[in-house]
Amino acid sequence: MKLRNLLITGLLVFCVSSLLSAQEGSLYKVVYEADREGNRISGSLEELNDYVRNGNPIRVGWELGKRDSTGRARLEHWTDAGFITILKGHVFAQITSIYGQGSSHPSIEVPFVQMMNGEPDGWVAIIGTTGEMRQKFKTDQATLDAYREMGLNDEQIAEQLKAQEKMKVRTMWAVMIKE
Repeated sequence: MKLRNLLITGLLVFCVSSLLSAQEGSLYKVVYEADREGNRISGSLEELNDYVRNGNPIRVGWELGKRDSTGRARLEHWTDAGFITILKGHVFAQITSIYGQGSSHPSIEVPFVQMMNGEPDGWVAIIGTTGEMRQKFKTDQATLDAYREMGLNDEQIAEQLKAQEKMKVRTMWAVMIKE
């Protein structure tokens, strides 16, 4: 029994150390960027396609809102790309469901991010190298209240929510590589 426990412990230590050393020296590198219209900013779409086909871990980032006077994005998100599709040479990543969140208004000096609802499947999206993001989200009372605090009436809120279902965003695509 002691030998069995020792062997199991040794195997676990080996597996953990192998996992850690496999990630040591690995980092994510942005290999493709596209503007809101899907036009290439940097990198190679073909290279991104190759990484996807080879099964490399992919992360996708996207920007919301206009850039500030320094050129910095007002709001930027990054996440692991879930289900990935290549269609006519473009990459589309399905984003795993998350708790919905909202950010402070740009005029607020100290920014914050808050949960908009308490449901783990509050938001999902598909984002493409075409610059298009299609998203679905649950709207709860906290979300509606946040829009009302921004001064929007019910009609404006409905228009805003509809407009958010299909957006154009700048995208950044990163892959894990060995250094």
